[in-house]
Order: sequence, then C-alpha cells, then structure tokens
Amino acid sequence: MKNNTNKFLKAGLVICIAAMFIGTSAAAIANTPEKISFASTEKTATLSGPSRDEIELKYYMEEGLSQVIGINNPVIWKTAIRLTQDEMAAYMDWTLTKVNVAFSADNGCPTIDIKIYIYNKGTTPTKPGAVIVSDTTYTLDTTGVTTIPLVTPVNLTGHDELWVAVEWHQILPSGVYYAWLDTLTGPAVDGKGDWMYLNNAWSEIQTGGPDYDGNWGIGAIVEGAGLAELSIGNIKGPMGIKADVSNIGVNDANNVQWSIDVTGGLLKMVNKTATGTAATLAAGASTPASLGTFIGFGKISIVITATAQNAIEVSATKSAFLLGPFVIGIK
Repeated sequence: MKNNTNKFLKAGLVICIAAMFIGTSAAAIANTPEKISFASTEKTATLSGPSRDEIELKYYMEEGLSQVIGINNPVIWKTAIRLTQDEMAAYMDWTLTKVNVAFSADNGCPTIDIKIYIYNKGTTPTKPGAVIVSDTTYTLDTTGVTTIPLVTPVNLTGHDELWVAVEWHQILPSGVYYAWLDTLTGPAVDGKGDWMYLNNAWSEIQTGGPDYDGNWGIGAIVEGAGLAELSIGNIKGPMGIKADVSNIGVNDANNVQWSIDVTGGLLKMVNKTATGTAATLAAGASTPASLGTFIGFGKISIVITATAQNAIEVSATKSAFLLGPFVIGIK
C-alpha cells in the first residue's frame, strides 16, 4: 500500500510541474525518481603546443547526479549553465576547449543527439546573448559524464560571462529520461546552475520544487598555461602591519592585488585599510604588503587578502592588541 501511495504522489508531482513550465503547450517536463548508478567516460583532446593545465568549471557534483529529466513529447530543448566572473576571473587568458555532459542511457533513451551552444553575456542575467559558436554535435550513448571536444574552441579573453548549453534532440515520446540533475548534492546555484530553454523561454528548473532543485550535469573545460599560487605570511608589527605576499607556484602571477583591513579597537574606532599591486610576481618571489602606523586601543582584527589575474584569491585573518601606535600579540 505504501509503494502505491508513493507512486501516486510522484505522478501528481509530474502533472503539477507540467502545468507550471508548459502552460498550454503539448510538451511537458517529466522525471524519474529512480537513483541511477554513476559511471564516467571521458574522451580527451588537447590543443597543440606545450603541456597545458585543464580545469572544469562546473556547479554539479558527480556523486549527486540522481534526478533524470525528459520531455513528455518529441521536442528540441536546451539545458544550460551560466558562468560569470566569479568562476572565470582566474582563467581569462585560458581557452574553453571541451564540454562535459551527464547523460543517462538507462531510462528509456539509450541514445540521443545533442548540439553544444556557447553564448555570450546577455543584457540581463536571465537569458544569454548572441551565440558565439554552435558547430559541435555529438551522439550520446553511454551512461555517465562524456567529455566532448569543441570543434571551435572559445577564448575566455574579452568575455565577462559565458553560457554553456546542451541542445537535446528528443525523438521519443513520453516515458524517456536522460538529462541529469545533481539533486542529491544540490541545491541549484541560483541564476547559474539550472537554466533550461523550452517553449521559446529561459527559466530555472528549480522553480518546480525540491525534486528539481539541482544543477545540470554540464561542465566547461578550460585549458591554459597554469595558475600561479599565492600565499600570505610573515605577518608582523609593531609599528603598523607588514606581511609578505608570495608566489609559491610554478607560474608567474599577473596583476597581483593585495589589501590589509584592520577593524575593532575600543568602541570599534579602528577602521584602517591599505592596498597595493604588482604587475608581475615571479614564481618563488615575494612582494611586501604593509599598512602604516595608526593609533588606537583594544583588540583588533586583521584581514589580509591577495589575488591575481591568474590565481585564486587567498586570505589570512589574525587578531592582535593595539596599544597606542603599537600592534602587539599578533596571532
């Protein structure tokens, strides 16, 4: 009796979602509640020239891929992720060369044709702009994540934002499911991880409820010469605050920026900031960061951050005691 009730509830959910997303259209979203065992397959290709690093920019977690989505009637539709400067900033001189797509061949759709679209930034965050490239097609026939090389790679330089979309060419009727969401490890990253294009409109599938609150199994693989790796150390007083920003990686860091922020003190009267830049920081080298002498009394918080065009931001947080112009007891 319990199993029958669960099936009824799931069926009701599908009907509600169909009405929410589709309205009067003949097509409707459907899903299957079964949890699919995960397998991964990769087809790799690299740009010619020296050895390069690869990074996948994504929102999904492979271990969380569980919800498999299909459409109730034969249809062409798209799933997409939106990459912003939050994800791309450290890789702006890199190149988008491949796209990862998660596909289930075990739920009534053993094979499906797809097309990869890369869009530019739109005029609003809710839909992409012009198509940059759309010349990559592929036939998926393996359950798991497949790596698809782009026919035309896309340089990230000059793009504030990119949308990476998969166009699904479903020719089978209702009862087939193939596009994966990571609802086990979600929720969806708002405005970024769960876009879909159906009935000439972009929307986020998470609005369908908890069963649809996840990120599409789509990842953008970018290639580049490699990242620099920054660290912050040797933080000391007593007159003002000094520190070293070091490049502990194997690649030079470009356009290094650092800041020192000090807050606190008696009645929270202390609020001091210093910033600085270095055009290039060679591998193994350091640059000084400092905040000049300031006066106050009481416990203070020190936050030092450093980033670069080709490095992930790092930070160090310390506490200390301010006694007039002296910064003591940094820890």
